[in-house]
Amino acid sequence: MERQPERDKSQMSNLEARIQAIRWSLRSDAIVVRMQEQQPWLQVLFEAPFIPDRTVCIPLARRELQDYSSPGVRAIVIYGRRLGDQEAQWTYKYPLKEFSPTVAPPQSSAAPSRPSPQAPKRASNRLLMRVSALSLLGFSLGGVWGLLDSVQLQRLTSQLSQTLVASFSQNQEYLTTSSANPPAAETNLTEILPQTPEIPTPNLPSSITIKAVGDIIPGTNYPNHRLPADPGVFFAQVQPDLQGADILFGNYESTLTDHPYSIKDTSRGTQFAFRSPPSYANLFREVGFTILSIANNHSMDFGEVGFRDTIRHLNAADVATMGEKGQITYLKVEDATVAFIGFSTYDFHNSINDYEGAKQLIREAKKNAGIVVLSIHAGAEGVGAMRVGDRQEYFLGEDRGNIVRFSREAIEAGADLILGHGPHVPRAINLHNNRLIAYSLADFLGYQTLSTQGALAYSLILEVELDLDGEFVSGRIIPMHLGNDGIPRPDPQFRSVDLIRNLTAQDFPDAPLTIDDKGQILVK
Repeated sequence: MERQPERDKSQMSNLEARIQAIRWSLRSDAIVVRMQEQQPWLQVLFEAPFIPDRTVCIPLARRELQDYSSPGVRAIVIYGRRLGDQEAQWTYKYPLKEFSPTVAPPQSSAAPSRPSPQAPKRASNRLLMRVSALSLLGFSLGGVWGLLDSVQLQRLTSQLSQTLVASFSQNQEYLTTSSANPPAAETNLTEILPQTPEIPTPNLPSSITIKAVGDIIPGTNYPNHRLPADPGVFFAQVQPDLQGADILFGNYESTLTDHPYSIKDTSRGTQFAFRSPPSYANLFREVGFTILSIANNHSMDFGEVGFRDTIRHLNAADVATMGEKGQITYLKVEDATVAFIGFSTYDFHNSINDYEGAKQLIREAKKNAGIVVLSIHAGAEGVGAMRVGDRQEYFLGEDRGNIVRFSREAIEAGADLILGHGPHVPRAINLHNNRLIAYSLADFLGYQTLSTQGALAYSLILEVELDLDGEFVSGRIIPMHLGNDGIPRPDPQFRSVDLIRNLTAQDFPDAPLTIDDKGQILVK
């Protein structure tokens, strides 16, 4: 996974804010706007299923870029092209105001009589961006050329062109020109600047590989001290197996805080509160975790303070988080965008019992990403809860949701991969519309906190390869086993592979996949 260097962050945010303002003025989801610097040029690209109207796009771009300033950028080039094409259908070039060319600049076609709309604030974390700040960004995340969503492209028809034209005519007050007043002819800058750069082709991988693990509790120092002398022991024996994927996911079922007060009454036998030192956030970065879910029944063990501390410390360690209510986290793999949404059965997270709310989030994520991954903390717990079915589950009087129904409806709404956890044991896997559902990834780390009796010690790393539309390509169960100390170790007996294969055959006898004795997941 590519991580943006520190020095690019302010400029990246600047470009994103301007892209957002342009898209707000366009009032159309059909046109994708992208920007990038290729000094001495700033490149601006408009793409749509039809040829974007230059008499609308050029004035909007000029208006929002009229005060643009960046070291080394001396001119702007604006392109328009049809989605899927490599060549531009039209091009427009002009110098920045700060750059005084030896030839006369063109007459400005923009007459900005209205102030630019205020762009929503953007989250500052390097890896995550909330949906509130990205609802209009299209695929422009990171200020680089994004992923073309083929599913959306197939759905768009030529009727969109007519709809867009009608929308423009109804919103002329937001535009700086009309088709009756086209922009001036482009300036000939060939004698002033180097040749205009070609429109770059997005740098897209052939597929995305995700490795995922279940519940992680790296010991606790509350209400008593249960931490190792060297926390490096947590992942020491499994670190090689965690490597090699574009994204490494886990469910962090604890807190990273120094807050002294828990909201739970731990004197009761069924109440547990977990707290680890904030410095442990660096452990996850060092082992390679890209993103952790904090949507589970222990994320609020130390109230809102502990919840916010956990997010802050992980993000500071360059580990993205997911699971805040209403949150969509976007990650980049080269120029491909992957969206993550965290769910639990609690209202302070995104709840799997809120089907309509979940579908809205999924649809929003699918507008901005080619692949949508859901993390779901749900289901009953323990060795008696290994079987899964299309039914509501309960544990200690709590409604733990219907993960089968939710997963299927989520996929039909646009989700591509379901990563379930919470039951503390492995569960079956299945394919729905060629999207993989893992109903429980079991426990992965529970140092002196989680039971390791019987099947509670069966663990795994799930490896999944998806194409850029989110369809399942291949998969593998990498078997692990928890020792009495709750630390994971590779399992040469492949116990979790055998268990998941048997559970899948029992719970989903018509599943369109098979699991071989080495853990390879194959489509029938």
